[in-house]
Amino acid sequence: MDVDAVVLGSGLTESIAAAALSKAGYKVAHLDVNPYYGGDNASLTADELVSWADERAAAGPSNPSYASAQRTKFTSISRSGSTLPQSRQYSISLSPAIIPSVGPLIDALIASGVSRYGGFKLLEKVAIYTGPGSVKPVPGSKEDVFKSKELSLLDKRRLMRFLMFAAGDFEGKKEFEGKEHTPFVQFLHQVFSLDGQTAAAIAYALAFCVSAAEPTLPALQRIRKYLRSTGRYGPSPFLVGHYGGLGEIAQGFCRTAAVSGAAYILAHNVFSIEIPSQSEEGRKYKIILEGLDESLTCDLLIASSGYPLPEFPRAVTNDSTDNESSNIHPIARAIVVVDRPLSFSSPEVPPASTASDAEGADTEEEEQTPQKQELDTALLVFPPSSLEGGSSVAVASVLVTGEGSISAPKGKWVLYLSLPLLEQTTRSAEALLRPYVDATLSLTVPDSASPTSTQPLFTLFYIEHPDLPPSSSAASESQIPSILAPLRSSTLLPEQADSATTNAETLFWKAVSALKAAGRRPKRRTGEGEEEGEEEVEVEGFWPPLDIVDDPEEDW
Repeated sequence: MDVDAVVLGSGLTESIAAAALSKAGYKVAHLDVNPYYGGDNASLTADELVSWADERAAAGPSNPSYASAQRTKFTSISRSGSTLPQSRQYSISLSPAIIPSVGPLIDALIASGVSRYGGFKLLEKVAIYTGPGSVKPVPGSKEDVFKSKELSLLDKRRLMRFLMFAAGDFEGKKEFEGKEHTPFVQFLHQVFSLDGQTAAAIAYALAFCVSAAEPTLPALQRIRKYLRSTGRYGPSPFLVGHYGGLGEIAQGFCRTAAVSGAAYILAHNVFSIEIPSQSEEGRKYKIILEGLDESLTCDLLIASSGYPLPEFPRAVTNDSTDNESSNIHPIARAIVVVDRPLSFSSPEVPPASTASDAEGADTEEEEQTPQKQELDTALLVFPPSSLEGGSSVAVASVLVTGEGSISAPKGKWVLYLSLPLLEQTTRSAEALLRPYVDATLSLTVPDSASPTSTQPLFTLFYIEHPDLPPSSSAASESQIPSILAPLRSSTLLPEQADSATTNAETLFWKAVSALKAAGRRPKRRTGEGEEEGEEEVEVEGFWPPLDIVDDPEEDW
């Protein structure tokens, strides 16, 4: 089968690029060695997750292959011996993420029509860990600031001044001049006189800094996006994708690509990729798959990490090391399933009462007693040095998803823990994350029938290492690459989805340039029945206009 482009790997970036190329009119074949869509962004059932972990923990061959690349990328894997009933009712993400309500991914979902294939839930709360059994909600809007009983009037004025500064075009203001590279926590202290707790909440739970040393410019850019996302779909700036998030979204883009004519082949290893001798039709890559007699030929390869590349002196790769926004470091991860909800209660201290307040004191005490709120989706942030046995330099986070995100059966919740490893360590993933797991479980709602501490139903610990770009030989005489490697996406929870989408658009335009240089022109079907044919079209944008207007009743 001859196609314009072959895409190896079905992660979010590759799936968006494949859908855009297919909708533009190119012939695309999309391959994945896994039996599921999503690659390293996949959403898996409980049984699939156990198989995923066991395959990567097992000793394997040392030859370069997808399997060995995966064992290099995912290390220190350990899991509980128990398995979960109702396996198919779980959609557990390998790439947990929260999606800003304003950004490239939301724009791509709407422009491509993929929004009709998915659903989302608002993230209910973002909170910061302040001590054993204690968390504080993060004030992320004017309303939150005004309602807070913990902040003095002076602190509220300082915080409001900062939020108004961060929400606007701060680049040209005197407060920011010359402070682009100043550590963000220091910037908050020096410029806005914010105290330690308030500065920590802003830096780690609004700006999502990974450490106290993170510079001011990217932190302010993230806060501005946070503030501008609030209110688009509700009070929260973030969405949580149904069925595990990014894996389901990637599958939605694959579905759109297939509707536009892309061919999909899953669960087949790539046996070899070779380049026949020069012919009249130009240079062609030939892909041979295990278990299939028919091979694929194409003019362009898009290859994600772990897939073999042809040995050819003129093949070139896209430089995937120029993504400065990515946080390139290993991440210790844990996936924990529990059968009790988490509750974040604000440890607010009621104002001191006076003799004149004696009448009705009981009523006031009732109103001021913190009410525990059971959460279905939430994000808990652990600042550096906030937990005995935890990291003193990096921020850990816990993303909670439950039945409302259609990722777990009723009465079950999935906790995703992540800790960036900013320093070299020989400790296992379980040893690194166990203090955070215990602290998070202490926040679960007690069960009157079983008042003992919560025990997880399932745990999986591992360390994820950053992708290595595919290797290649010397560059081609032509400056247009014929093999493209997706850029690394950011690993930050609120940046990952938008970063993958931005990288996909970059990949799309480079692919269009390469195919144009190879003489490939996109074609779209015209007419019906006996008059059906194809005509060449020009690529005018990342997404062509939708053929039909979505039914508002089906809007996600």
